[in-house]
Amino acid sequence: MTACSPLLSPWAVLDDAQWRGFFQGLDSHLQAPAFRKLRSLAHQARQALNDLDAFMSRYCAQTCPHCPDVCCRALRVAYNVTDLVYLWGLHEALPLGQTRRNDTDPCRYHSSSGCILPRHLRPYVCTWFFCEAHMQLFSLETPRFQRHVLAVLQEMRRLRSAMYETVRISFSTGGTKE
Repeated sequence: MTACSPLLSPWAVLDDAQWRGFFQGLDSHLQAPAFRKLRSLAHQARQALNDLDAFMSRYCAQTCPHCPDVCCRALRVAYNVTDLVYLWGLHEALPLGQTRRNDTDPCRYHSSSGCILPRHLRPYVCTWFFCEAHMQLFSLETPRFQRHVLAVLQEMRRLRSAMYETVRISFSTGGTKE
């Protein structure tokens, strides 16, 4: 099974050794119409992430410097297959690789001042995960704002599913790049 196999779970996590092969597989096999659809979906997802960036950055600035267990150091923070499909659809420079080279390493993108990646290039878990301190801040927001954020997150889930399905269907039809 290749890294781009339609049987590969959308939540699978690829290591650095598989990273380049995954993108090469997408580049050589994704059909042009599927790539155009993927690119459109990825740019819609980026817009949604941009919508969340200001308040998430504000929450992180208020809570992360004082946190004894910063989520960026957690072992489960990683790019999954759907994240990689999204990154490919953006058609921008890609991050260097997976968040950590080994399971015991801290996130390679975490610095003393926070994440060095713009929010739209981070693993999705870094956007939707609200720690307890973030949830406390979020609870103080207006109901209208809370509904808006939840709607954006729901739209992100829909877009991510559509991106994965676009690639899965393209690969299952056995097409090659035009």
